[in-house]
Amino acid sequence: MTHFTTILFSSLFVCCNVFAGPVSSVALGTLSTALNERMQVMKEVAGYKAQHHLPIEDLPREQQVMQSMLKNAEQAGLEPHSVEPFVHALMNASKAIQYRYRADWLSAPDSAAVRDLADTRQQIQRLDSQLLNAIGQQLLAGGFPHAERAWLASKLTAANLSEGDKNSLLTSLASIRRSQ
Repeated sequence: MTHFTTILFSSLFVCCNVFAGPVSSVALGTLSTALNERMQVMKEVAGYKAQHHLPIEDLPREQQVMQSMLKNAEQAGLEPHSVEPFVHALMNASKAIQYRYRADWLSAPDSAAVRDLADTRQQIQRLDSQLLNAIGQQLLAGGFPHAERAWLASKLTAANLSEGDKNSLLTSLASIRRSQ
């Protein structure tokens, strides 16, 4: 009987690892794609704000984004308070990217047409939902140990995203918890 139990548990362990791997890699892939796309959209946001003489920092808008993200986090099965540092890191990285584009444009203006900010914000909301869902899936598949964070860091290649921005995002990601 002991031999049978050992084989049963060994088989279950192997099966769990076989199925957790693909789920984890899908979640990490979705997460890296959504993060990169969200950071790339900041060029459009910066362009719109530059063309309309709007400041980069918009604290009332940041509060709206925070509230929306926390509500969506809860719907995605995440503990909202644990998501808050990640959302702050996401918004700070987004603003930093916008500032970097604006600084570059001082010496070499970019006159490319940009989309309406409302359209861009809808895209950002869609990406934010993808981020939260991928985070939830990754937490189910094992979370964000060092190897996963290192892999994500290597995949975050959006222009004007600094190493400090990446570190802040990945550090805060490791603190996110699922709802109980």
